[in-house]
Amino acid sequence: MTEAHRRQKQPQLIRGQLLAVVRSLLVEHGPHAVTLDAVAKQANVTKGGLQHHFPSKQALLEALSDQLFEEFECSFAEALSQEAPAPARHARAYIRTCFDHSPGGHTVETQRAIGLLALTLPQCRERWHAAMETALAADGNDPDTANRLLLCRLAGDGFWFAQMLDVYHLDADRKQAILKMLLTLCDGDNQP
Repeated sequence: MTEAHRRQKQPQLIRGQLLAVVRSLLVEHGPHAVTLDAVAKQANVTKGGLQHHFPSKQALLEALSDQLFEEFECSFAEALSQEAPAPARHARAYIRTCFDHSPGGHTVETQRAIGLLALTLPQCRERWHAAMETALAADGNDPDTANRLLLCRLAGDGFWFAQMLDVYHLDADRKQAILKMLLTLCDGDNQP
């Protein structure tokens, strides 16, 4: 009996390792670099072992998209739980999530992976669109408030995108000052 037969099977751990390799290849070399052969080689598994978990490149990219979306949802839920009940609560939590660079937060690598998948997979774009439609509904029915909160969300998206592309070199103090300004704008006339 081979060593592989004696090892304890840990499919979730293996799937996580495979997706980490996919994320790395995607970010470092682009979607074209994500092939079954490249993932298997870098993860040090057989192609058959890889295909046991993910039968195709499409399945790999979709699984990574799901993982990134779940990470975002967890970060957003955490940020939302820290917001006081108020009309701007969902927008504030969204903006905090865009600015989150804490351990486990949205690192530049994660941002780049999300961006590349959104550009590559129509279903990824559709999922983000649906999530943002739901998010905007939480901003209420008052057009002025909804527009102000959308403007703040768009600024948060712009910050997120600029960080992903490493456009501006902002120190931590400046990032915090910009975040504070955006959160204040979210509150409008209801500033704390």
